[in-house]
Amino acid sequence: MQTILVVEDDKNTNQVITEFLKDAGYNVLSVFDGEAAETVFYDNKIDMAVLDIMLPKQSGLEVLKYIRSLTNIPVIMLTALGDEYTQIKSFDLQVDEYVTKPFSPAVLVKRVEALLKRAAPINNTVLSIGNIVVDFSAYTVSKDDRPLDFTTKEIDILKFLAENEGKVVSRGQILDNVWGLDTVSSDRTVDTHIKNIRKKLDSDCIATVKNVGYRFVVRCDAPGTPLEARQ
Repeated sequence: MQTILVVEDDKNTNQVITEFLKDAGYNVLSVFDGEAAETVFYDNKIDMAVLDIMLPKQSGLEVLKYIRSLTNIPVIMLTALGDEYTQIKSFDLQVDEYVTKPFSPAVLVKRVEALLKRAAPINNTVLSIGNIVVDFSAYTVSKDDRPLDFTTKEIDILKFLAENEGKVVSRGQILDNVWGLDTVSSDRTVDTHIKNIRKKLDSDCIATVKNVGYRFVVRCDAPGTPLEARQ
């Protein structure tokens, strides 16, 4: 079940949005100010956020900036401010949708569904990163049709990062998903594998988020298209 963070200080509006999203089958975390939003976002795996702009403690634009420092999940700005400057500022901070109040909760749910569908994780078995092709089913990596020497674990790490493209994943999450919950490996093991993957790919597709973990970024320094999933 996908989790949506709703940040709206008006209790009635927050409740309406929350109920409509829950009825649509989403898990919803509701908060009423910007500081709480950042805390909840950091402590939970959030798939999407719906933000008001005029919030206590931290504005919605500040929360959006914080979210974008960590991930590129879909974000809808929901606000009574319809002026051009605020809209431009929101899009400069990479908001995905800008919805002005009053709004239709039913239409909002459809916007949420459309954005989440476009942001769905990679499920294909072949991934292209520039001129590099990773075949997850065959466990092979090639560059310009020439094979690269990748270990099974390195390909498993690449797959996990690609499935969470744009999201920050911790070393612990990588250990749990690649080595298993009972692993005796350490964060140092993850760092070593990431270092080797970067060297072999010769690109910056895996970004380090200090004190948090790693993020597979959409655009990288490998030549060709940044990231393309193929059937």
